Order: sequence, then C-alpha cells, then structure tokens
Amino acid sequence: FVADSLAARQHRVYIANLKGTQNVTDYERTVSETIQIKDCSGLGRGAQLREIRKFAKSCSADIIIGFTGIPSMMARLVGLTLGIPSIMSERGDPARTTPNIWKAKLVLAIINSSKGGVFQIEGARDFYGKGLQKRSVVIPNPIFINGDVPCVEYANREKTVVSVGRLDNEQKRYDVMLDAFKLFAERHPEYILKLYGRGIDEKTIKAWVTERNLDDKVHFMGLTTQPMQEICRDGMFLITSDFEGISNALLEAMAVGLPCVSTDHTPGGARMLITDWENGLLAPIGDAAALAAAMCRFAEDPVLAAKCGENAKDVVNRFAPRKMIDMWE
Repeated sequence: FVADSLAARQHRVYIANLKGTQNVTDYERTVSETIQIKDCSGLGRGAQLREIRKFAKSCSADIIIGFTGIPSMMARLVGLTLGIPSIMSERGDPARTTPNIWKAKLVLAIINSSKGGVFQIEGARDFYGKGLQKRSVVIPNPIFINGDVPCVEYANREKTVVSVGRLDNEQKRYDVMLDAFKLFAERHPEYILKLYGRGIDEKTIKAWVTERNLDDKVHFMGLTTQPMQEICRDGMFLITSDFEGISNALLEAMAVGLPCVSTDHTPGGARMLITDWENGLLAPIGDAAALAAAMCRFAEDPVLAAKCGENAKDVVNRFAPRKMIDMWE
C-alpha cells in the first residue's frame, strides 16, 4: 500500500525483499509493475547488507524505510554507509517479539539511532528510545474496501460468531477463543463459530475443538480472498489475540458493521479502534469468561449490538487510505 501509493504520487519506489517465504494466510495485494523489486532472500545477513547497499546506490535513493526489526536495522546501517536518512517502522508489539538477548539489544540500539520512525500505535512507540520517539509519528493501518460489500441490517444477520486470522495460537490464542465460545454456546446453542484462515496450529486447534465437544459448532472455513464479503452477514466478530499491531481483520469486520468483541491486546491496537460499549466490546487478554459475557451481551441485547455495529463503520472514515498515505508522505 505504501509503495503503490507513493509511486502513484510520482515518487520513485523500490523494494528490497529480505524473506522469500510467503504467508499463505494473507491475501495478496499486488504492487505496481513500475516498482522494481530486488530479491535478497536466501542470503546471509552480511550478503543482504551488501546487496541492499548496491541496490540503494544504483537507485540513487533519497531515503530508506525498514519494515519490522531486522529490515529497520539494515536500513539504518545501509543509510549510514551511503549518507542517506533511514526510517524504521514497527508493525506489531515489540515488547512481545523482541527477545531479551544481546543480539536483540544490539539490533534495538541501531534502530534507535534511525533518523525517524513510524508506529501503528503509541504503545509500540513507547518501547523504543526517547530520542527516536521524538523523531517519530503514529500512522495507523488503513482500511481497504475491496469490491462491493452488501449492507446487512443487524436484524437480518446470521446466528454466527466469526473470526479471521492466521491459525497461530501463540499470538491469536484459539485456546481462549474455544473456551469462551463453549461458555457462550451453553447459553446460546443456536450460534456456531466460523474460523477463516490457515496456519501452523490448525491440526492442534481442530483437536481442541474435539476435546471440547464442539465439532458440530465450529466450522473451519479455510482461506478467503474477500473477507468482508464473506463475513458481512455474520452475527458478531471475535478476536482473542494476546498482542497485535492494528488488526486488519478487526478493521475489516468493523467496516462492514459487525458487532465486535476483542481482547484488549497489547500494545493497544484494539483500544485505538474500539470505544467500549460504543462501537464494540473489550475484554482482558486470556479471560474466556469475560469474552463469553461480551458475546452474550450482543446476543441478548440487539439494540446494543446494532448500535455498536453501526458505529463501528466509522473506521472507513477514520482510517481512510488517503489520510494514511498523506501522513506517510
């Protein structure tokens, strides 16, 4: 999005790709053919640094942007050798993803010397050095509306709870989600849980479904390239992550008017999107009982559910792509 949008505004944009593995759970957004991509995957860090330096020099780059930790470190090191300013960009919760080892501390020290920084939320910015914080800005994720999405009144929605995300329990906490849904389904057996996504823990999560006697209640929907069109008729959205940046799945669910239940995950992305009782409901991380209670409130109070779903749609204005790229530029 950043690369395409800046290219459309007549900036020369180039991408150095450091990692060749594809995240199959994210639907692809292709980049413009005008953007040259240098594949640096499969190389050691030293070789990557040399390749990026040659690439940046051949492009006559004016600025280098790193997305996530190691790329941000490399952007700073290459920038130093070429006399080019670098911007680091944090996309998640560094307090959860940065190990407490000397190598990570060295990487962090280099990143802290970057000329500027971009953070999705203030909570992530607070992890870094005071100097970098002063040289940084907060730019949230934009919300993309891809194709036509039907507008479904709450009264016409299905008796379903839906979640969209990578099937990775360390971050997404599907164990908590299943515990919460089991409690909820005891009071509301008419509901089913729909899970969209693929991931490394899919087999484990399916086994947990069986252990909780939820085989007839939990439906694995696989991947989708049109999440908003798929979920726009569902009754409510559920996300149980311990940590996130700004969840694109949560943004998309709010954009199509779903009443959303979310953990108050670190470092504060859900809190940025949701005002409790106004456009969604928040629950403490790891608290299955609180998540189940929030789902029950929506199921038992259609006025509240309809209000929160309608108010949630304002993310389309709050996080419009044009506003976000104006900030990047």
